[in-house]
Amino acid sequence: KHICRTGFAGRAPAADYPLSSKFDEIDTLMVLEDVLVPWEDILFYQHTRAATFIRATLHRYSAFPFVQRTLSFADMIIGAALWNVKQTGLERQQAVQEKLAELAVWREGINAHLTAAIATAEKSPNGLLMPNQSLLFTGRVHAMTNLPRMMHLARELCGGQICVTPDAASFEAPETSPWLQKFYTINERWVSDDRRKLLAFARDLLNSDYAGHRLTFQLFAQSPPFAHLAAVYRTFDWDGPLQFAHNAAGLSDNVWGEAKDAAQ
Repeated sequence: KHICRTGFAGRAPAADYPLSSKFDEIDTLMVLEDVLVPWEDILFYQHTRAATFIRATLHRYSAFPFVQRTLSFADMIIGAALWNVKQTGLERQQAVQEKLAELAVWREGINAHLTAAIATAEKSPNGLLMPNQSLLFTGRVHAMTNLPRMMHLARELCGGQICVTPDAASFEAPETSPWLQKFYTINERWVSDDRRKLLAFARDLLNSDYAGHRLTFQLFAQSPPFAHLAAVYRTFDWDGPLQFAHNAAGLSDNVWGEAKDAAQ
């Protein structure tokens, strides 16, 4: 049995909600009732330690495409915000450029972690090539912890029109169309139809119930934020900074205790 959550597609015209009507991933609760699973297809049975081990290593590879999709999400956010300020020429203002630069720093930070994780790939316990775990998991934290703030920055850049612009039907109705075409047309380049499409896209991306769902999904899809930081704690090379500070401070080997003796 597949018990699905309510979808976003079909609830409103696609012209008003271009993302939620086309790019919704349906989350499903799968119920296996009276299902025969051959023993040769079973990896373990009632083995909690094995389940814990698999869960702990689940994101060794899957975290990469997860962070990668956030990179695409970042490009959509930046694009929506930049087009909104370019239509009125506000991208020339220093305060606007500062916010755009913050979005770019976030985006490039994600890209840098992904690139470095591949460039410095390491060998897994089973001898396979895997992304550098410390860089991958720190990149995931960078992407996720900054996502809510970046969406809010984009809202500021888009302005209040994403929450007050009428629907597409109002732009086509005989009584309201002339007024909306007049007030939403800026110049020959930016006519009312393109502005309505851009504002509808930005609203669905940043301000709709679909946007809230996407934000929550990204924050929790690969475990809660504290677990993201726990993965960083487990994979970061703590010995390097310890050794560096040990040498710089001129500490004796006694401070290492039994751990140093065991390593030797």
